[in-house]
Amino acid sequence: MNKFLNLVLGTTDVPTYLAGLIFALIGLAFYFYGKVKKRNALSEATPEKFSIKFLLQDNLVDIVFSLLAIFLALRFSVEYAGVEVTMFYALGIGWGLPKFIAYMYSFQEKARDN
Repeated sequence: MNKFLNLVLGTTDVPTYLAGLIFALIGLAFYFYGKVKKRNALSEATPEKFSIKFLLQDNLVDIVFSLLAIFLALRFSVEYAGVEVTMFYALGIGWGLPKFIAYMYSFQEKARDN
């Protein structure tokens, strides 16, 4: 079982990894809070009053892929970023990585428009 955990989590111990995951989820919550604050409440495509159900349905793919990207960023932090998992790093990954993914998708869409 230890070998499996080492392969899945890398050199980071389980408690550090889980704590980092909690901080990454806090960062992800900040990211989605920013998206909610920017929404157009007058649009016909969104409910006038905030709805957590609508937020989850409308962003389910983004949430799932953000969680997968967070896992990969925490797992490969040492191998590719040269950084041990710290709580500040995990918070930054949770908050910044979804923004980067969204930027890459918008960059791709602009390339197709030309």
